Amino acid sequence: MILGYTTWDMIWLALSVFLLGMGKGGFPIGPVALPLLVLLWPGHNGGPRQAVAFMLPLLCAMDIVAVGLYRKHIQWHRLIPLIPGTIAGVALAGIMLSSPEHSGLALSNQALRLIIGLIGLGFVLYRILRRRLLARLSGRTSGGARGLIFGAAAGVASTIAHAAGPLAQMYFLPQGMKKFSLAGTIAAFFFGLNLIKLVPFIVNRQLTAHVLMLDLIVLPVVPLGVLAGYGMVRWCREDWYIPFLYVVLTVTSLTLVGRAAELF
Repeated sequence: MILGYTTWDMIWLALSVFLLGMGKGGFPIGPVALPLLVLLWPGHNGGPRQAVAFMLPLLCAMDIVAVGLYRKHIQWHRLIPLIPGTIAGVALAGIMLSSPEHSGLALSNQALRLIIGLIGLGFVLYRILRRRLLARLSGRTSGGARGLIFGAAAGVASTIAHAAGPLAQMYFLPQGMKKFSLAGTIAAFFFGLNLIKLVPFIVNRQLTAHVLMLDLIVLPVVPLGVLAGYGMVRWCREDWYIPFLYVVLTVTSLTLVGRAAELF
């Protein structure tokens, strides 16, 4: 037993972190990690909140590495329109993640499972419709109203489910940046977003010593996942694995939605 978790529990936690690392390595499996973790969180005690809190410090560590790699390519001025909306979105989602007895806006664990499942299904839908959506947004630059809307949506989605990737792509891709500038600017956005998210998680007392110790134990898995993700991108054809990932995420998300709705 480690921190009260069985060997199987630790293997499952390590696997979720490995998948998260693969996503940072470029292999698009990251969105699968949280729904799977919520679905099978050890002990099912406060699952959604604990799972989201568990992942946040690990994401911050990954963001530091990403920003360090792309620091010369970041276009910081493109982040400014997102800041007000992002802060507002994170604040709202922080209230939603607080204990139900402390706020009338707080969500139950059942509702959080439902939302995380729906966000997973939304990601699959986005990937299917991605070209059409980006084509409609093509040529649009960053701006006040657009930055406010996307920032707020990203703040909510990221705080609740670490799932603001599609929103960031929809905002930054149409701006016509070069490859490294795009990657660096998105990395900087998530670095700042995840730092802001630390505030509500600390206020809500969800980043406990127990969670941080658990993060430290599984932290060595992160570089292994990143390297594996990088290797998969280089050695596998996209049409081999993308449909499989969509199926896994769809099944996992539907299971979360079904359990939240007490369908099965």
